[in-house]
Amino acid sequence: MAFTMKRSIVFISIVFSSLWTLAQQNWCGTDLIQQRLKETHPEYALTLHKGMSKAASGSSAGNKAILYIPVVVHIIHDNGIGNISEEQVYDALRVLNEDYNRLNSDTSETRNTAGAPFRSIAGDMKVQFKLAKIDPNGNCTNGIVRVNAPELTYNADDACKYSSNGGSDQWPMDRYLNIWVVNSISNDGPGMILGYAYLPYWPNGENYGILIRNDTFGTIGTAAFSDGRTMTHEMGHLLGLQHIFDEGPSGACHDTDCSSNGDYCCDTPPQAEANWSCSMVWNSCSLIPQNDDFGFDALDQIENYMSYNACQNMFSMDQVSIMQNNFIDIDFLANMVTAANVTSTGINQSDVFCKAEFDAFKRQICAGETVPFYDYSFNAPNAWTWNISPGSEGTDWMFVNGTTAGSQNPEVQFLTQGFYSISLTASDGVNSDTEVKTNMIAVFPSYFSVPFWEGFENYTTFNNNPNWVVVNPGENNKFSVFDGAGSSGERSARLVNYGQGGNNWDELISAPIDLSVVDPDTENVTLSFRYAYRKRISSNDEWLKVFISADCGDNWVQRKTLHGNQLSSQTFPSSWIPELSDWVTVHMINVTSGYFSENFRMRFRFEGENGNNFYLDDINLYKGDPSDILILGLTEIQDIADFSVYPNPTEGDVEISFAVAEVGITVLEVLDLAGKTVKKEIIQAAQGTNLVLMETNALAKGIYNIRLSNGSSAQMKPLVVR
Repeated sequence: MAFTMKRSIVFISIVFSSLWTLAQQNWCGTDLIQQRLKETHPEYALTLHKGMSKAASGSSAGNKAILYIPVVVHIIHDNGIGNISEEQVYDALRVLNEDYNRLNSDTSETRNTAGAPFRSIAGDMKVQFKLAKIDPNGNCTNGIVRVNAPELTYNADDACKYSSNGGSDQWPMDRYLNIWVVNSISNDGPGMILGYAYLPYWPNGENYGILIRNDTFGTIGTAAFSDGRTMTHEMGHLLGLQHIFDEGPSGACHDTDCSSNGDYCCDTPPQAEANWSCSMVWNSCSLIPQNDDFGFDALDQIENYMSYNACQNMFSMDQVSIMQNNFIDIDFLANMVTAANVTSTGINQSDVFCKAEFDAFKRQICAGETVPFYDYSFNAPNAWTWNISPGSEGTDWMFVNGTTAGSQNPEVQFLTQGFYSISLTASDGVNSDTEVKTNMIAVFPSYFSVPFWEGFENYTTFNNNPNWVVVNPGENNKFSVFDGAGSSGERSARLVNYGQGGNNWDELISAPIDLSVVDPDTENVTLSFRYAYRKRISSNDEWLKVFISADCGDNWVQRKTLHGNQLSSQTFPSSWIPELSDWVTVHMINVTSGYFSENFRMRFRFEGENGNNFYLDDINLYKGDPSDILILGLTEIQDIADFSVYPNPTEGDVEISFAVAEVGITVLEVLDLAGKTVKKEIIQAAQGTNLVLMETNALAKGIYNIRLSNGSSAQMKPLVVR
């Protein structure tokens, strides 16, 4: 069987590159989903069997009218290449329609030999997958939803299907087939998951749909090295098909009734296990199932879309029949293809311009940065007019890189700090529409420098605050200025996490701070802050994560993580407000010289699990080495208590915890076994508990001592670096 070059590249890049170190890969996550359902719902296995048996026992394929299926594609991205083009979405549907209607260009590669008589039983489903043109609220749409959610598009799972998590909600499953496209998919086993889907025999509710990586969605754009068949495979699951290598009651090579076990198809010979080869003599099972269509030991059907083989090009007629019958027997699928729903979703309407829509994927920027704007108007506009306010062109902002106010996708450089509103009027020459996004672009001030301190004493709110950006994807409680519980004053930043339920996250992000004044050869920088937190119950595992950026937030690196008992082991059953003694000081000495730029920013992220409230205060950025101690003008520490080093041994960062009774200077040293100081840091310790995060990647593997001293006393503990 001949391979196309594209197919060869896909097979090598997706399969062999992973198989180099692992014998097998389960690139489809649907089996894992089904296993979890069986573990959590004992009745699932029987419900699945009844559904598959009913679908397999229906009338034969080939006598059904064309099914028109409305589709919505939810693109979950991070402002990067994962925000795939409309053209790539259309290309993915092109592959889907070709494969399901037996119009794919490689049908001649389906074998028709004595041992593999498969060409004559290849099925044509008679179906058209089409993007919706009317959304659930009756508004016009192009069937594509775009959501910027960096935290959901990598290692994605069902969480990206909910706007409460910052994702995109499912459109009604009895009217639309939902597809979520992400950068990568979570996997708790070996290898790489390319996609997964839920079968229709179980009420999966808002999870029903396909989750797929963008680099396997279509054959262009980010999927340029894909043949697009991952989508074909996952759609098979979504419409009711199992893998052709699924086991029957007697194992993978079953000989019982082929219409009631395995993949419930009698024209797909049993296959012992998943494999990725395209050997034309592969025959993993010698048993002949009862009622088998072939009547002899047929070769493995490596061409089948529901295999893992790289030479997929067909569905069998039994598989087509199962999918068609499910659109009759399963209520929500049956409703989806009714004439009324086809009309209400508009999929067969002609393309007529109906709505202006645009976006920009950089919304908080530094002065002088350029923002590309993207037109997503639908359908087929041919004229665009952009407007930016306030300010004037050439002074506060300007179109750059050859674009103008009449470009479809202009690029705008913003020169002056402030909030800017953007509007787009799009037209097809007959109809026009305008979209306005108020205060869409925030251009930060650039006057902060080190030493920097933020105690929130000068604010009453974060609304339209140029110094801090609040991110609240769940549209519930968010970071706000709280007057009544500060660590050194009256105010702090508070997140009312009590009573918020699980899977919430919120962020507080700073404006840029100029660290370019720090000499990387002679000076270092410490980021310190104070927080107060309690759990609601002891099992709460909530997270505080701190990120830093050297390029105004275009790229972020996580530099601190505290969760569970690290964050706090204490509980409080009702909504909590801290006392002065409750504040913990964190010292981050891992702000390395790569971040000494004029556009340094920091981001505090809290991930809640129905615990209790979180408070943040006294954020400091300061530079210095031991020679600066006298300049700092702080008192000496009299006592060091609760000194600990964790984890120990360590293969990465280490957390040094200690408590002091008064504000002052602590010297932290790392000593080798000869007593030589190999690392030294000056800590402006605060009253109470202090946490210091220290990198160890510059230390050779071995045993060291950590010494804390304050001029009048010292303590030392061992550290093992692996």
